[in-house]
Amino acid sequence: MSSYEAYPSRNYASKVIFLFLLIFMMTMSGLNPINSFSEPKKSFSVVKTLALPDSLENNLADVNAPFGVGDDVFGRVGRKNTPLYWHIPKAGGTSVRDFYRDEECYGFVWAASCPQGAQCLGMTKLKLDSNIPLVDTDSMEGLKHSKSLELVQSGFADIISATRAYDATDILFDPIHQGRMFAIFRHPVERAVSMFYYLQQATWESTYNPIYKDITIHDYARSSVTDDNWMVRSLVGKADNIGTPLTRQDLDVAIEIIRRKCVVGLMDDMEETIHRFNSYFSFRESGEQKNDKTKSPKCKEYITSGSNTNSHPPLEEGSETWKLLEQKNAADVILYREAEQIFKEQNSLIPH
Repeated sequence: MSSYEAYPSRNYASKVIFLFLLIFMMTMSGLNPINSFSEPKKSFSVVKTLALPDSLENNLADVNAPFGVGDDVFGRVGRKNTPLYWHIPKAGGTSVRDFYRDEECYGFVWAASCPQGAQCLGMTKLKLDSNIPLVDTDSMEGLKHSKSLELVQSGFADIISATRAYDATDILFDPIHQGRMFAIFRHPVERAVSMFYYLQQATWESTYNPIYKDITIHDYARSSVTDDNWMVRSLVGKADNIGTPLTRQDLDVAIEIIRRKCVVGLMDDMEETIHRFNSYFSFRESGEQKNDKTKSPKCKEYITSGSNTNSHPPLEEGSETWKLLEQKNAADVILYREAEQIFKEQNSLIPH
């Protein structure tokens, strides 16, 4: 009889000890591989369960915090809370912006990326161009410039949009002038597929690369230029650290932010999402007629048909390409599933 056969329990015990030590070392280092992330077991609650970075904790209001007297969206100067739309690319953000910005719908002053051709970073004071603030709240340089102009503190914009959630919160807002975050979520794989086909033709985008025209969606999924947990990175301040492994702590912080600090919308249910945004923020329509703008044909089209959309072949769920994209965005997939649950739970928090 071989020594292996003679002492099977000793060999098994050695393997168990080795695996335990390996897991312990990975946990202590904080470099948990993304694929080791598992679904969190906690149920929805607005009670604080995890300490957030100071800027997020203090500069963003909790979703259940009462609004102040001057917090109406038209309060402008002196308003302490400003709606902060976290713009997740290819998740209906452009449609929502156009819906709320259009004079025929709501006519809000919506600060976002710098209008094409405008020299926003050279502005020495806040100005409008056809109801569009000449600021850039998507880039780091633009956020710092907007801070120098006191974009938030002046109440100049009705709504501020930003793709860099952590950086916008940290730079623009403060404990007295807080942001109230809202966002629309989309499944990360569907979002990645949409982004690929969009970038094949979006020559006007700074992220456009002609190489996209010569590769397939499967090539894209296998490459290093695909999304790498974009949502979690944006929330925890690691938007520029693509390729750097995320930790379990990063994911937990991201989940805590959307659970406690964000009014959640879903691209799969846009009508209910817009209804909740309107109800939560008490958004009021422009003009004298105070009817439901979501029923206006033009305004409804923003919600049902969208803006800046691009038709493309669907990707079969469960296919090899789908699995590749899902694996590369494992943390974002977990965050999205949490967002779906939070969307259900917030139904009881937001009046109808």
